[in-house]
Amino acid sequence: MVVKHRIKSIRKLANEDHSGLRRRGSGNRGGVGKAGHGKRMKQKKFSFIVDGKVDYGKHGFTSIHKRLKTITVGQISEIAEKSDSKKFEYDADYKKILGTGDVRKAIIITNYSGITEKAKDKIVKAGGEVKE
Repeated sequence: MVVKHRIKSIRKLANEDHSGLRRRGSGNRGGVGKAGHGKRMKQKKFSFIVDGKVDYGKHGFTSIHKRLKTITVGQISEIAEKSDSKKFEYDADYKKILGTGDVRKAIIITNYSGITEKAKDKIVKAGGEVKE
């Protein structure tokens, strides 16, 4: 008569030390982060509420898409009005220049990462220029 073997994990359960049996997964871990902090005295969950915000575990995600820093033509014009020179030279420091606002003074734009057509038109009409 052929002997039918039991599955290895079932055989290992018979040993006292359960040697070689790897059954421990995430279920036995008890959670992640600050899980289980509300079970004992002086470790209540409300102690993690700071300024009305719950600081309990991880929140949100980190975006892999980097956004360009932007500045408007109106903001550059306000900076230019404070200077005494007739043609104000502005180093955009690799920001994108948007066309919102009015240009009241001739501005020379350098070191930008992007510029809209509307912004370019406003700068040129005011007597300024956009250097590549």
